[in-house]
Amino acid sequence: MSDEGNKRLFFSSLIRIELKNFYGFRSHVCNCRLEKPEGEITVGAHIRALGSPHDGPDDITNIICFCPNHHAQFDAYSFYIDADTLVIKGLAGFDGKRLNLSKKHKINSDFFEYHKQLYKKSKHL
Repeated sequence: MSDEGNKRLFFSSLIRIELKNFYGFRSHVCNCRLEKPEGEITVGAHIRALGSPHDGPDDITNIICFCPNHHAQFDAYSFYIDADTLVIKGLAGFDGKRLNLSKKHKINSDFFEYHKQLYKKSKHL
């Protein structure tokens, strides 16, 4: 990997670590905090995925925190988050629940809308 690639990876990791710390290592969906002997397990996940074909940006407006299970479900388009209301849609046990976000954490709603379109496409809606 090039020096530039290493710098981007390091910067990306710092953003996710800071965000997870800001939220106390809790999932935005289920509010759980998973702990292990070496620390907490929380995933700082991109709403609009990085790389082709999604080409999402690697910045804080495109990252939310999930537990590992909800991260896997989100990436598999098992549910989506309404861009206007931040309400979770299609996730058993959490459908209709508002995402647990701080007002200080600004998310670009276009990323949620993008994910919603992929959810609909995966469900053939």
